[in-house]
Amino acid sequence: MSENSKYRELFVQEALEHVENLSQNLLKYEEDPNSKELVDNLFRSAHSLKGMAATMDYNQILEICKSIEEIFDRFRQNEEKITVETGNVLFYGIDLIKQLVQDEKKTIDLQEFLNYLKDPNSFQVDIELRSVSQKTSPIVRVRMDNLDAIMNLVGEMMISKIRLEQNVHLHMSDETREIVTNLGSLITELQHKMMHIRLVPIDQMFNRFSRMIRDISSSLGKEIKLEMNGSGIELDRSVLDAIGDPLLHMLRNSVDHGIETPDVRKAVGKPEVGTIRLRAIRKGNKVEIQVTDDGRGMDLESIKSKAIEKNIVTQDQVEKMSDEDVICLIGTPGLSTAKEVTEISGRGVGMDVVMTQVRNFGGHVKILTEKGMGTTIILTMPLSLAIIGGLVANIGDQKFILPLSSIFTTLTIDRNEILYAHGKEMVKLGDQIIPILRTSAILGINPVIETSENDQVHIVVVEKNEKYYGLIVDSLEKEQEIVVKKIDNSFGGSDAFTDASILSDGRVALILEPSILI
Repeated sequence: MSENSKYRELFVQEALEHVENLSQNLLKYEEDPNSKELVDNLFRSAHSLKGMAATMDYNQILEICKSIEEIFDRFRQNEEKITVETGNVLFYGIDLIKQLVQDEKKTIDLQEFLNYLKDPNSFQVDIELRSVSQKTSPIVRVRMDNLDAIMNLVGEMMISKIRLEQNVHLHMSDETREIVTNLGSLITELQHKMMHIRLVPIDQMFNRFSRMIRDISSSLGKEIKLEMNGSGIELDRSVLDAIGDPLLHMLRNSVDHGIETPDVRKAVGKPEVGTIRLRAIRKGNKVEIQVTDDGRGMDLESIKSKAIEKNIVTQDQVEKMSDEDVICLIGTPGLSTAKEVTEISGRGVGMDVVMTQVRNFGGHVKILTEKGMGTTIILTMPLSLAIIGGLVANIGDQKFILPLSSIFTTLTIDRNEILYAHGKEMVKLGDQIIPILRTSAILGINPVIETSENDQVHIVVVEKNEKYYGLIVDSLEKEQEIVVKKIDNSFGGSDAFTDASILSDGRVALILEPSILI
C-alpha cells in the first residue's frame, strides 16, 4: 500500500472538485475568452492540483497539470487565444486527470497528450468516451452505501413507530403514552434529517451535460447553446440516479436529430445557433424536468408511416388518431424514425426505453412537438423514492398502497351515478366524463360482494398522457408515509409491482403504480 494511502481519500475528494472546476470554467471561458476572472480560476485550479499531485508523488497528473497550466498562463498574458481545437485537447487533458485521480494504478501515454498540445488539429474528439465519462458519481463526503444503510434503518424505525402508535392506547399509562409520543417525534425528525442529507442539487447533474453538448455539437458541425436552470431544486440521490440515463438520451437526440445544421437553419430563417433549454420546476411533491429544443420538431406523418410499416397500427387506425395519439406511438418498442444509425443516437434504443425506465420509478414522460419549430419533452418524477406518501386501499381481501404522487383526486359516489357509454363504465369528474376501470378485474382479484349495504363506490382518479381515468377500489383507508422496499421481479413478477412496504399491523402491502394498469 502507498505510503500516502491514508491521505488518498482526501486527495481524491479535493482533486475531483478541482477537475469539475476546470471543466465548468473552461466551458464558460470558451464562450467568454475575454474574461480575466475565468482564466485566473483555470490557472489557480491547475496550479493547486499540480501541487497536490506533487505531494502525493502522482507524476503523470503533475505533468498534465503543468502543461495545461502553461497554456492557461499564455491565455492570461494574451499571448495565445483559445480555439475549438485547443479546447478539445484541454478537455481531453482534464479527462485524463480525472481517470488518473480515480484509479491510482492507471498509467497513460503522456507523450501522446503533449503532442496533441503542440498540434491540436491532430486530435480527434472521442464522443463515446466523453459521454460515458460524464456519468461518474458526484462528490459526496459520506459513502452512499452507508447513507443507504442508515436510510434503511430509519425506515425500519418508522415502521416500528407506526405499529407502536397504533397500539399506544392499549394498556398504557399516561406517562408511557407521553414517552411513545416523544419517541415518535424524534424518529420523524431523524427521518427528515436523513432525507435532507441524501439531497443533491439537480444543478450537479445538469452541469455534467454542458460538456457533452459541446463535444457532440462540435463533432456534428452544429452550433448549439445549452441554457440550464435548476431553480435551486434538490432531489434524493436515488431519483438523480434514475433520471440520469433518460436525460442523457433525450439531450443526445435533441442535438443529433432535433437541432439542424447552421446552413439548414439559416435557409429557413432561424438563427444559425440552435438552443436547447434544460430546466427543472418543482410542483408539489414532484419535480418536472423539461428538455426543449428549437429544432425541426417531430414529423408526425413519418411516425405514422413507420408505425404502419412495423405493423404497430393499421391504416384505418392511423386515420382516426389525433396528433396526441400519434405522439404516444413514440413510446412503442422498435419504433424509430431516424434515417440512419449514428454514433450519437439512433441505435435502436428509443423513447420506449426512456419511458419504461421513468415509469418504473413512478414518473411519466410527456412530449410536445411542432414541425419546424421544435420539441419539448417533459419528465415528471417524485422528489424521493425512499419514503413516499401513500394511500392504503382495499381491493378484495388484500391491501395495496397507491403513491400520492400518482393520484389526482379520489371520489366516493353512489352506485347509481355510474354512467354507461358504448358498453363502458364512466363517471362525471367536474365538467368531464372519464372512463373508470375495476381494479380487481385487472389484477384478477375477487372483489367484495356487492350488497345493498355497500351502495357507495370508491374511485381513485389518476392522470396519464393528460387524460383522467378512474380506478374502482373496494374501500380507502388513510394516507401515511410509506417506507419503500424493492421487489425482485427477475423470477416473473408483475410489472405493476416493483415495490412493497410494511403496514402498521406488520403485513406486507404491494405498492401499485396506477398508470401501468391503464
